[in-house]
Amino acid sequence: AFDTGPIVGELSDMCSREEAKEREMTRQLDKLEWKVGSDPRHAEVNLSIACKKYQRSSADKVYRGCDVRNLDACWRTMEYLMSEILDFDMNPKKGYAVQKVPYIEVYSYLRDRTRSVRVDLHLQQPRSTTHRVFAETHECCLRFEMLSVFLLTGGSASSSGGTEKYDQKMGLKAMSQTIEPLMNGYQTAREKQMAKSILAEAGLGGLLGGLDGDDDGDDEEECWCSPVEMAMHRYIILLLMCFSSEGLLQHLARLSREILSHPTVSFATQVFAAFNTDDYGKFLRLYRQADFLTAVAMSGVADLARLRALYLLLRTYPQPIGDKVSLGRIKEFLSFGSDAHVRAFLAHHKVRVQDDPAAHGGGFVVLPKKGTPEASECTLLSGPAKMPEKCDFPQGPDSMLVAKFEALGLNRLDIVFGAADPVVVVEEGPTAMEVDPGAEAADTDEATMESDAAGDAAAAAAERQAQVAASSESAVEATTASADKSFGGGDGGAGDSGGDGIAPATDASAPPSDVATEAATGDAA
Repeated sequence: AFDTGPIVGELSDMCSREEAKEREMTRQLDKLEWKVGSDPRHAEVNLSIACKKYQRSSADKVYRGCDVRNLDACWRTMEYLMSEILDFDMNPKKGYAVQKVPYIEVYSYLRDRTRSVRVDLHLQQPRSTTHRVFAETHECCLRFEMLSVFLLTGGSASSSGGTEKYDQKMGLKAMSQTIEPLMNGYQTAREKQMAKSILAEAGLGGLLGGLDGDDDGDDEEECWCSPVEMAMHRYIILLLMCFSSEGLLQHLARLSREILSHPTVSFATQVFAAFNTDDYGKFLRLYRQADFLTAVAMSGVADLARLRALYLLLRTYPQPIGDKVSLGRIKEFLSFGSDAHVRAFLAHHKVRVQDDPAAHGGGFVVLPKKGTPEASECTLLSGPAKMPEKCDFPQGPDSMLVAKFEALGLNRLDIVFGAADPVVVVEEGPTAMEVDPGAEAADTDEATMESDAAGDAAAAAAERQAQVAASSESAVEATTASADKSFGGGDGGAGDSGGDGIAPATDASAPPSDVATEAATGDAA
């Protein structure tokens, strides 16, 4: 329940004294809020570091302005949480009662307290919806959840101990609770900016600002158009592709053509189109080229894409005579970051690696001759001629993500506050032709075409999968056809414009033993 009219937060602290004392009495303090030297059995609160706890709403709950943090206090709380607590497992600070806290407990604390911040912002809508604090808080929360997916499922914090375990479903729920308000905030800010433009053209530029109570100096923050909006759209599209494919097409339908054709967002639609048309060679190239957070958003289906690409390779090499491919080429093709990771993946799927120090990568992947014991042992060869629906490879550190994280050279705080977001510079000018008639116009047209094709990709994939399921014979044929497209580069391969515009290195001097992979990846001369 609300008081009459919209709520305006009046609390200027991270937590009210009344709530802090009440939680002290009811033993609901987190160990990161204890006063130094207090008895853990009867812990006292340190008011200077206590943060408002998330509390579920109820029908009889009354929200009062004095209990709701104002916008400045909300942002100050976010800055405190991310600068002081986010890396506490690696860098404990003085002034806290505990000095050893595993990241899973840090994550649990931050997820609760950041959710409380979002609630205080939501209570002050519609005033807060277009404010800079609203947008940047939700952007930080989304990056924090994505970073935690990496840290808790294979990063440096995945084996740091603690009694809790990371629940991916809870993490995805937290992301969904962040995404919808963020998208609404972006849309509302655009509509408000458009209304201001119309009023300005009519000579009534100060009317909307006067109604909102905006001062000229605060106008920009009151109607904030986020400079990282396109990066957020990229992350959201890829997260939905991995974890909520049924809702992705509906989400894409709500986005404007202008957003979809932006190079940053176009990269995500290319990834979506590649995965849903079984073009796993292109998907994995884009995964290899992506920035760290984009790769984290893609990682939910990375192992499945690797498995399907490997399956198609094993189904299309000349089985009557067999073949072998250097481990280094398979490692690059499947987008692994380390030899140990690719060896473990191949061993799990019963694909034999023959050691050879002279070979690229230190060995060869044996593609067995039909009818041999090796062929019978390989489940991807001896099993049904059907594309794998899931990958049961044990979840752990993804060597590609680890390599990208280490190459960043950024700390967690920098990542959460946006230093790792992808940046695509779009030069502005009177017309694209006047800036660069030979390059920019072509890139924009191609990015737009690829973005428009994303919506048709899922339908094409569904139709092909129906054909695959028709009979065993047609399944083999469909698989072979899909392999030709996946390994041949699809819609132009990694040389496509859009995304980050990074072209892969080709290997024109590959040894004869790598003929199978050259045909598969489209790297042959």
